[in-house]
Amino acid sequence: MPRLRTLLALCLSACVWLGSCLAQTSLDADQVRALVQRAHEKFGAAGVAVAVVQDGQPLVEVAFGERAPGLPMTPTTLCNIASCTKAFTAAAIALLVQEGKLGWDDRVVDHVPEFRMADPWIGAHMTVRDLLSHRCGLVTFAGDLLWYGSDYDDAEVLRRIEKLPITQRFREQFGYQNLMYLVAGVVIARTSGMPWEEFVEQRLFAPLGMAASRACAQRLPAAAERALPHIEGQVIPDHEFVACRPAAAIYSSVHELTPWMQMLLAGGTWHGERLLSEASLQQLWRPHVSTSPGTGSGGGTADFRSYGMGWFLSLERGEKLVEHDGGMPGFLSKVSLMPSERFGFVVLNNRNDGILNEAVKRALLAARGGGDGQQQIDRIAQIAERIHGRERSEVERRESARQTGTQPSLEPSAYAGTYEDAVYGRAEVHLEGDALALELIPSRRRLHGTLSHWHHDTFRTDFPDRFLPFALVRFDLDHRGVVVGFHIDCPIADFDFTALDFRRVEAAAAAADQR
Repeated sequence: MPRLRTLLALCLSACVWLGSCLAQTSLDADQVRALVQRAHEKFGAAGVAVAVVQDGQPLVEVAFGERAPGLPMTPTTLCNIASCTKAFTAAAIALLVQEGKLGWDDRVVDHVPEFRMADPWIGAHMTVRDLLSHRCGLVTFAGDLLWYGSDYDDAEVLRRIEKLPITQRFREQFGYQNLMYLVAGVVIARTSGMPWEEFVEQRLFAPLGMAASRACAQRLPAAAERALPHIEGQVIPDHEFVACRPAAAIYSSVHELTPWMQMLLAGGTWHGERLLSEASLQQLWRPHVSTSPGTGSGGGTADFRSYGMGWFLSLERGEKLVEHDGGMPGFLSKVSLMPSERFGFVVLNNRNDGILNEAVKRALLAARGGGDGQQQIDRIAQIAERIHGRERSEVERRESARQTGTQPSLEPSAYAGTYEDAVYGRAEVHLEGDALALELIPSRRRLHGTLSHWHHDTFRTDFPDRFLPFALVRFDLDHRGVVVGFHIDCPIADFDFTALDFRRVEAAAAAADQR
């Protein structure tokens, strides 16, 4: 998620001094355990679990803290691995390519005829490769409010993708896109004849012995050793995906992600059997689009950060680093691999703390390169304090911008009504006693709340979702003083509320009648 990536970028910029000239050294289990324990103590995570593979073999699995109040986090605790799911979806596509049932450069419409984009040419020429490499022309996280906490299924989200504006250059600019992985899941289902969930569990989890892992929360057995997500020390409701599961829905543990890492580091083989071909890994792990700001698919001369298919690519000590982060409310994940050294690790935490995961990563890579991993954790802890200070300052800035002594232009009942955004769908503003309340219909489970007057014709609401900051709802009045719509200011980088433009349905109908 963008907020996570912002934190990681700050951490990386502060740690660039590590350098690429350090030599490879071997880690030992006690060293890893000490680093993870220090990170847990420094960042106060609810629970954190780490597994390390060295020279292609498991080195250590460690866990600290709690998966739920009073219950310990263990290496077998299942967490939502969020966007680390994307690597499994890309691998599932690779299996179908290996079987000759699909081609990387097949047009999406040849497998999903109803697929459309706002630009008809792009929709007609989008390939499977484009879906997996975040170069479809949509900006990062465009349309994610269609699936986040909503009741829309994949078919409905797929139908609404056509309405999203394309503002980037197709196949040239990086725009992180969960919706395209939804489409990839549909391609898998249409090509294989089984749902994405079953395909991933049968064709990837089963061969690797990932018996406890599941493709989504709804498939977990009641007795599963499952972590609960936390925000600011409090347990929050888990996000159970209705749509977009191929982008971020998998539940797994560091113990069961270890064979996944081993297979990848062994060139696609597991216990002597080939799962992914070398050709598949070459495709998944070669640059398809630059992720560096201001560059296109060609990248720059000094910055090699890019995206393959299901994986971010960069350099560490002059060697390729293949990795992915994941973030959902209350869960953060990271899988990092150095194929040339057959070295990798996975970090899972259930406190929504991406800085913790980055600290563990930097500590392990520093120690692997002969540096001081403990120092890395301490440095990033200092960075975290500055980041949290900026976040508090931003909240204070928003609150201080409130203008006192103002009144709404109209009586509360005048704001009530049905509103609609052309992409997202409908919202209701209604009276609950003397107070106004807002409900975004597709996501009524998460996005609803009482509206309290802020200033002028702007009202504040606090969604029950603790992941979101407080929102300001500004109503728009026309020249007659009649409410015709509203906009939402909810500043979180993970979702673009500013893209929503709710127009009053009654007002739109009246205008049409006048025409």
